[in-house]
Amino acid sequence: MAALLGDAGLLNVVCDTLVWDHRTTLEEWWSGPAAGVATIGQIVTSQNPMVIAEIKDHFESLCADFTGPGGVLVLPHAALMAHGQA
Repeated sequence: MAALLGDAGLLNVVCDTLVWDHRTTLEEWWSGPAAGVATIGQIVTSQNPMVIAEIKDHFESLCADFTGPGGVLVLPHAALMAHGQA
């Protein structure tokens, strides 16, 4: 990322990695797709009830590795924060 900004002509380029855990519940995280939010939600809600149930089962299975105490989902995130001077 820093090289990209440097190649664009910026000086004193710095790029840091920010990491954090997003905490939510399985129900809250599922509520977006279940309500048709974003592309994934449109795909989910366009299915018949049997397929939606199967999708939710897979979702819950994938969430198992990220479920902490009290059923809270702990989802690791990372982002690059880059800046420089023109």
